[in-house]
Amino acid sequence: MNGFFRTLAYGLAAICIVMLVAGLTALSSLRASGKLNAKALRPLVLTTEEQAWLDSMRNRPPEPVEIPASALSNEQELLAHIAEMAGAAHANQLMTRLRRQQEAFDERQVHLDQQWADLQLAKAGLERLQRQVQDQERVLGDQAKTQVDEHARWAAAQANEVQRMQVMAEVEKARYRDQAKLFEQMKDNAWQSLRRFTPREIARYLALMDPKKASRLLVLAQQDVEYPTVAVAIHQEMLRIDLDAAGGTQIQRLATLYSFMPAERILSYLDNASPQEVADILVAMESNTPPKKRAEVMEALRKQDSRREQDIRTLIERARKPAPGEATQ
Repeated sequence: MNGFFRTLAYGLAAICIVMLVAGLTALSSLRASGKLNAKALRPLVLTTEEQAWLDSMRNRPPEPVEIPASALSNEQELLAHIAEMAGAAHANQLMTRLRRQQEAFDERQVHLDQQWADLQLAKAGLERLQRQVQDQERVLGDQAKTQVDEHARWAAAQANEVQRMQVMAEVEKARYRDQAKLFEQMKDNAWQSLRRFTPREIARYLALMDPKKASRLLVLAQQDVEYPTVAVAIHQEMLRIDLDAAGGTQIQRLATLYSFMPAERILSYLDNASPQEVADILVAMESNTPPKKRAEVMEALRKQDSRREQDIRTLIERARKPAPGEATQ
């Protein structure tokens, strides 16, 4: 019994489902074909009067909208308020712009004030510098005047000193000349007395002696084993000394002395001399020395230092070459 009702219930449920599906399918078909819409369904649910009223309301003419007076007044107030707000905003913008301009003007004024203060400081510094320059000019003028006066006094003192030295030089020269005559009389023994003097003193005595006797004393000085360098020192002093204050006279004096000496003896005197000094001496020797001895001296110089000998030869040739003015004459 229970199985029968269960089967019956299942059958009815299946029939209901089939009918429901069939109804939904029919509705979907009608909607797809356009037959199922609000216009087609409206006669089924509304009466004829209701449908006529809906048609009349749908086709009625438009009615003007009535604006109440209170709305107009509100609109005017709103416009006035908007205008007031716009004016306030513009005024605020103007005030902001004026404030910014004022701040810029203030900054510009501060900058100008700073520049004015710097200008005043620079002006004061320039005036102070000008005063310092003027003070320095006065000091320099006073110093220049003092120097001129001192120079004049110094020149006068120098003139007096030169005059006094000339007198002393003449007296001293006469004394040296007398002593030189005495050494000439002593012959070779004079070197034993001269060797106790300084090279400068010996050079002064030799410069006042007879050239032949002076050259003999130079040979003795070169042979002195106790003072091996005294001969070269005497030679250097004789290059510097100028008894007559004429300049250049000792070159000729040495050339005369060397003309009486062997070539190998002359070479030792020329070791510490400059190439120009050697060239001047050899050129001066041309007037009182045989060519053979000069050739021997040049050969000895070449063996000692060929480059130095070539420099000396070049200087000798340059000294022999006449000047352009002399050649034209």
